[in-house]
Amino acid sequence: MAFRWAILGAGNIAGKFADAVMRADGCVLSAVASRSMERAEAFARRHGIPAAYGDYAEMLQHARPDAVYIATLPGSHAALTRLCVAHGVPVLCEKAMFMSSAEAEAVLGYARERGIFAMEAMWSRFLPAVREMKRQLDAGGIGSPCFAEFALGWRTPDHPGSRFFDAAQGGGAACDLMVYGYELAEYFFGPPEETRQVAVTWGPSGVDETEAILLRWPAKGEQPPLLAVLTASITANLDERAVIAGPGGTFRMPKPHMAKGFTCMLPDGTETEWHDLQTINGFVYEVEEVVRCVQAGLLESPVVPHALTIRCARLFDAINAAKPER
Repeated sequence: MAFRWAILGAGNIAGKFADAVMRADGCVLSAVASRSMERAEAFARRHGIPAAYGDYAEMLQHARPDAVYIATLPGSHAALTRLCVAHGVPVLCEKAMFMSSAEAEAVLGYARERGIFAMEAMWSRFLPAVREMKRQLDAGGIGSPCFAEFALGWRTPDHPGSRFFDAAQGGGAACDLMVYGYELAEYFFGPPEETRQVAVTWGPSGVDETEAILLRWPAKGEQPPLLAVLTASITANLDERAVIAGPGGTFRMPKPHMAKGFTCMLPDGTETEWHDLQTINGFVYEVEEVVRCVQAGLLESPVVPHALTIRCARLFDAINAAKPER
C-alpha cells in the first residue's frame, strides 16, 4: 500500500515537495490544505492531488494521511505541528521548525508523549554532496579540522508585506538562513561546546537582518579546538559557502544548503572535485527518511533528531536576546 502524504500550505516550497513525493518510491499525494480554498484547489489541480481543503483541521480529520508536510511560514509551525500531533499524524515541518526553544521543547515533548513522529525538514543533511564531504572529513581527508565557516545570505527585496521582514511570520536571517549554517555545522562536527559570541544587526522592522555567530568545539587529546564562524544575512549578498580547514587541506562547498559538490585542496596545491550527478530534487531524501522512520515505528530521525532542532532553537534564543531594548 502506498504511503499517503498530505501538505499544509500551497506556496512555492510546497510545490517542490509535491514533486519530490511523486519521485519517491511507494509514495502518493492524497490531500492539500490551505487557509484559502481557492489556492488549495489550484494547487491540487497542478499536482494531481485528489482532495483539497480550506481548513487544516478538517483535512487532518477527514484525509487521515500517513504523514503531513508543513509548508507554511515559521510563525505558524509550532501551532500546526501540535495540531497534526493532536490528530495522531506524523509530521515533517519545514525549517525553521520553531522560533524559540520554548516552542521546540513543548511541541516535541508533546509529540513524544503522544508517540507521534516529528522531524524538521533539514533537507541539506541528506544531500549526497554533504554526506560525502562528511565521509571524507571523518576519514581524515584534511586531518583534524581547526577552523570552519558557513555563510549564507542574499539581498532580499524589502517590499510591503514581505515575510522576510515580518517578525510575526518568522522573518529575519535566523529562521531562514542561520538554521542551515548551524544545523550543517553540527552535522559535520557534533554539538558545539559553547556559543562564544553573537553579533546581530537589527532592521527597522524589528527582524535580525545580518548576524555572525562564533562557535567552539573543545580540543580532543592532541587535536586542537575547533572554531566556526556562521554568518547569515537577508540584506547582503554573501559568498555562500562552507569551508572546513585542517592541517592536511581545505574543503570548500558552494551553497551548502543546496550542495551539488565540493572541492578538496591539499597543502601542495593539489585539488580534487566531487560532484553530485544523480540528484534531481533533493527533497526526495527527506521524504524517504520520514517513510523509513514512520514504518519502523521511530519517533524521531537519527539524521535530524529532536535534540538538534532544540539546540538550534536555543541559538535563536541567543540571537533574540541580543536585540536592544527600545
